[in-house]
Amino acid sequence: MKSINRPWRLLPVAIAASALLACGGGGGGNPGFFFPAQPPAPAPAPNPPAPPPPAPPASASFRAAGIVYGAPEVGGGQVSVAVLAQDGPRKLTLDAGSSDNAAAVAAALVPGNLVDWLPGEGDNTVQLAQDPARTFNVILRKGSSANAQFDAAKYGPEVTRNNDVPGPMVAAGWIYGKTGGTITVGDGHMVRADQAGRPYTVPIKRYEETYSVSPDVKVFNVNTASYGDSAASDYASIPVTADYHYSTTSRQAAYLLFDSNHEASEKAKVVAIWYFTPKSTSDGKPVWDVPSLSPMLADKGNDPISGQAYVDINATGVTNAPYTRSTEPFEMVKNTMYYVGDNEVASYLFVADMGTPADKSDDKVIKIDAGWPNSGYQYWKNMELLGLDPRSVTDIWLTHGHGDHYGTVVEQLRMMDNAGKPIKLWASKEESSGIQQDQRGNPWNIAGALPASETEIRARTTDFYKYDEWYDYGNVQIMVIWAPGHTPGTTNMLFRVKNPDDGKFYTFGYHGGYGVGSLGSPSATSGWLRLAFQAGFSYLQQSLEVDFVSPQHTNQFPIVEVYQGLKAYNRDPANVGKQMTMLEAMRSRVYDSPEIGGVKITSEFANQLEKRRSVVSYATSDAANPSYKSIETSGPFKPGRENGYASVAATLLDGGKIVQGFVGPQNKNPSIPLLANGIVTATDQFTNDPGGYYVQVAIQVQDSYAGYLPENTTQFSPGLNRNITYRGGPVESVHAKPGEVLRTQRLGSLAEAQQILATLQAGRTVSIGLTPASEIVVPTDVTQTFR
Repeated sequence: MKSINRPWRLLPVAIAASALLACGGGGGGNPGFFFPAQPPAPAPAPNPPAPPPPAPPASASFRAAGIVYGAPEVGGGQVSVAVLAQDGPRKLTLDAGSSDNAAAVAAALVPGNLVDWLPGEGDNTVQLAQDPARTFNVILRKGSSANAQFDAAKYGPEVTRNNDVPGPMVAAGWIYGKTGGTITVGDGHMVRADQAGRPYTVPIKRYEETYSVSPDVKVFNVNTASYGDSAASDYASIPVTADYHYSTTSRQAAYLLFDSNHEASEKAKVVAIWYFTPKSTSDGKPVWDVPSLSPMLADKGNDPISGQAYVDINATGVTNAPYTRSTEPFEMVKNTMYYVGDNEVASYLFVADMGTPADKSDDKVIKIDAGWPNSGYQYWKNMELLGLDPRSVTDIWLTHGHGDHYGTVVEQLRMMDNAGKPIKLWASKEESSGIQQDQRGNPWNIAGALPASETEIRARTTDFYKYDEWYDYGNVQIMVIWAPGHTPGTTNMLFRVKNPDDGKFYTFGYHGGYGVGSLGSPSATSGWLRLAFQAGFSYLQQSLEVDFVSPQHTNQFPIVEVYQGLKAYNRDPANVGKQMTMLEAMRSRVYDSPEIGGVKITSEFANQLEKRRSVVSYATSDAANPSYKSIETSGPFKPGRENGYASVAATLLDGGKIVQGFVGPQNKNPSIPLLANGIVTATDQFTNDPGGYYVQVAIQVQDSYAGYLPENTTQFSPGLNRNITYRGGPVESVHAKPGEVLRTQRLGSLAEAQQILATLQAGRTVSIGLTPASEIVVPTDVTQTFR
């Protein structure tokens, strides 16, 4: 493992620390401003954060901080810039020594950036860092007033560490309250009732915090429409957002700086406030804990502002409005597995005992994926609400290189740097460095999806995954499966988690790249990815037994609705004596699937996979969505099979499985009223086909196809009515073991599927027919499918 030395975070210190006073959290008790984080609190984690250490001594010192409000002046190796510093407006200067150094210094000095720096020996001077680009470190970037930014005081962006002392805390958000000695900041999210409509005694404001304010706080009015017109102001002049109603679109935003770091958060005071003119404008839409368009909103009526039914209102994108996507965190397996993401993108946290449950000193805290870049404040507070310190995370595992999954990685890495704590970052080598070779030794030169601009993520990655084997952390075990499609380096994960209540391990399936995106229609670049996408779903269905779904996106499997339904059930006074857990609320098998031998044939995980496999595979997609062109109608086809086979020899590698078509209602659980009919998500419901069946089998077809699409393969696409020359890439060759997973054409009954399955035996050599899309042809006599 490599650890990255970051000397720019360990520069000499310069500014004497102030006295340290109180910082409150959203669940604290300052009268008039604090609200309970949520009713009744989840079970605490086994390792609640230790009490904070004592405040640094008065001799400890921090870097200075302030907002840039004028463009930097650069010339002759000199740099000067106007800042609204924490102690007043200043014109800072430094000698960078060369024009190149000066340009590197000036790059951070964009008006609206909250930056920190190390003061020089002279008045209003700045020390040049060893790396000139790190002379000014950017804490937050405001840009225009329209940008909604939120930062919890104790976590997230902070002033840079110095002399082995974490830098002071920083907070950001909309101002909702102000007294002579306190100020309340949050994102406006307020929940008044559970999903069953039972009101909370006190509205829940998870991401709101009230801070103590220093009597000599410095205040600045920052004009984002004309930064040069920004000026010093006073505390009395700070506007407050009128109210919490979502129709109140004018919100007063501010940045706040504290006199101490997170180690002394309970005694911290705000020493500088930068409030922004003009005010922020929110989207004016209602906000829920359940995902946008959730069927759980169907009984909520109409929005009096827009007149639309609440269930039909699509939330504004999280990039501009992170407050639209937050949700309550929850425990999934007692003291071990937690959901800490938002209501659109999942993130999971595991507390692993390393096989020594009595010894907490070697525990690992593993975080899976990192969510949206603007939503870190939610993830950190969600962890805190579950009794977990975000700085206790030892490992971050990323599934693929899209910003909604790695978005807060750098923020977390820097938060750990500031605390002086190590952390490992795990990733797919294929996503970070590109595909040089597949698991069967075929050479490639395919770029991964992680943008070239994400240099810090690449530099800080400590471990690349080994595929198809278990990582054993005692009560938590993880397997990573390379599954290109969504991106070249996408990975799926399996989590085996020990339930302390019964001592059994339960397996959760996490599909790490579920979106179709550019795979909806064949193109030169998407061809091999479409084939790999399809093959990845089949591989998971065929090879693995999974107890529960842990989805990556909550609009594809209703994990958030399951929790909200469970919560409403547990809050019902009639259920006081019969409380349920998430393991009891989640379904392992699809309630409406048929049984064979007393066991329902379809797992919730296989069902979730079937939905998206159907989208990319079958002609029904073409009819339902004009932007879709399925593999069945449009290719690409596995080389050599463009015309199909009337008969080809093949060896069966397993005994086959029956796969049911997608069943629309997910996690149907009659024991919980809000889940009694299951949850039918809005996306791609045309795939609903509970009466369809397939027989799927691992097989080695005796033809020229070798598990990949060769480079520059040219094929005719019937659906597009033109030739396409495809870039090559691995399909089944992402796995070392030979063969592929194929399935029959659609069968109209379970009985037919059972007839075919009865003919299969691993090791047997048979003759089969194949369509161009590599579907196994089913003759009139279904028992002759495998001859």
